[in-house]
Amino acid sequence: MIAIILVNWNGWQDTVDCVRTCLALEGVEARIVVCDNASADGSVEKIAAWARGDLSVPADPDSPVPLSEELLPKSVAILDRAEAEAGEDGANAQLVIVRTEANLGFAGGNNVGLRWALKRGASHAWLLNNDTVVPPDSLAQMVGFMASHPNVGLCGSVMAVYGQPSMLQAYAGALDRTTFGARHLAEGMPSDSPEQAMCADPPKSDEVLYPVGASMLASRAFLEQVGLMEEDYFLYYEEADWVLRAEGQFDVAIAPQSVVYHKVGASAGSLTEGVSAFSAGLLYRSRIKLAERFGRRGSRSLRLTIAKDFLRAIVRGRFGQAKGILMAATGLVRIPGSS
Repeated sequence: MIAIILVNWNGWQDTVDCVRTCLALEGVEARIVVCDNASADGSVEKIAAWARGDLSVPADPDSPVPLSEELLPKSVAILDRAEAEAGEDGANAQLVIVRTEANLGFAGGNNVGLRWALKRGASHAWLLNNDTVVPPDSLAQMVGFMASHPNVGLCGSVMAVYGQPSMLQAYAGALDRTTFGARHLAEGMPSDSPEQAMCADPPKSDEVLYPVGASMLASRAFLEQVGLMEEDYFLYYEEADWVLRAEGQFDVAIAPQSVVYHKVGASAGSLTEGVSAFSAGLLYRSRIKLAERFGRRGSRSLRLTIAKDFLRAIVRGRFGQAKGILMAATGLVRIPGSS
């Protein structure tokens, strides 16, 4: 069994469309776990009502993947966090909705689902953004790729833009080992030939490839040996941390035939330099934490790069971004729920 884990935060309509496409997946045995991070929009009740057939939710007619309004989960269960992490089964429900009871961030919300998956004996866990839709073969392509490359413990999908499906968001991310800056590979390239895009924009020799966090398939062995996601980041750089921790134990790769369509910007998990102080503050806070964890926080290159980013934001009039960078550099960023 493969656990498909979605984190929802005030985005129940996106989640419903994502679940619709997960229900149509072919060639895999999967159960869907939606971890709700204390949404304020009634997400748990609305998703459950839709799943039971009590709430009609119109499908987006412009979705790049057909959305069936008739396809509903065979069964649904609502668990609290303690029940989920203890591995309660929800009477073998096809859709499990978990109240995490707090905004745990990207990693924290996913980790609740990962603990459930490990307790239930899942062979793999697919971390999937709730603002995506997936073709029927997207998961089977990753599973097949990992089966033919047995040392791959973490596998990503090629990410296409939901509103412009012929264009890539990226096929992967690349992390600079010196500055800990990150970039998307093949961003904006045509999506019809992923292998060609991979050849056209490979990671550089001083960069580490990592899957875009909106779609990552982890093997059970990877989860048991490398561990769950690092929750201290709250948002941004979690997947890069995971990949760095796995070095020397597992390979990380992208399945070129697994395509996922992402509503870029619809959820807070995409690695972009937002112009708001809060978004930029979280981004640079996580970047500095990653450098600190891997021994480079005080490096001259990192300090110089962040200073340049700050000045560039000022010159371009992105004062919110500049404020966020300054707050991160001085340790003043506060994540939700922290004291």
